[in-house]
Amino acid sequence: MAVDALELQIVSALQRFSSLQRRVGSDPSDPTKLLDRAISELGSALEELRVAQEQIVEHRARAEELQVELSNQYRKYWLLFDRMPQPYLVTKPDSAIVEANRAAAELQNVSQRFLTGKILSVFVCEDRRAFLTEVLRVAPDTTSEITFRMRPRERAPLTVVAHVSADEEALRWVLRVVAKTPDETSTPAV
Repeated sequence: MAVDALELQIVSALQRFSSLQRRVGSDPSDPTKLLDRAISELGSALEELRVAQEQIVEHRARAEELQVELSNQYRKYWLLFDRMPQPYLVTKPDSAIVEANRAAAELQNVSQRFLTGKILSVFVCEDRRAFLTEVLRVAPDTTSEITFRMRPRERAPLTVVAHVSADEEALRWVLRVVAKTPDETSTPAV
């Protein structure tokens, strides 16, 4: 039973009770008949409330079961996501990082919790404008490949190939470091 239906039943029971109260005050000729009717109405109302309470308890138990199931599914998803060996990111369409797995955090040399909320373009070390233009071109329900130069925190730049899939709400990035060239193996002066 929905809470709205219960509310309607309670309002109806209160109206019937109010009607009986008015009748008692206006027609004292047959108090026994009126008392029997009031007791019957009260019994019906109490039974309806008991049934409604049982249904609410059942709905609450089901909601709690669903919450546990949802939490378990989320944990499974997170373990799969976090333990994926490839660097994997989920971003908003503007490249703001929503989720990053462990491999992505290691690649960026930044703690996972500090990656969340950062704009991925912050790690792009060459032509950020071109990178952002490419990101904006990724259409929903498509997959694109974007190659760019990335500078992890306190490390030398790397060439990265990203396979980016999009939906209406997010971009999903699988990153792969391209073999380092000789100029990428030397550590630049900071």
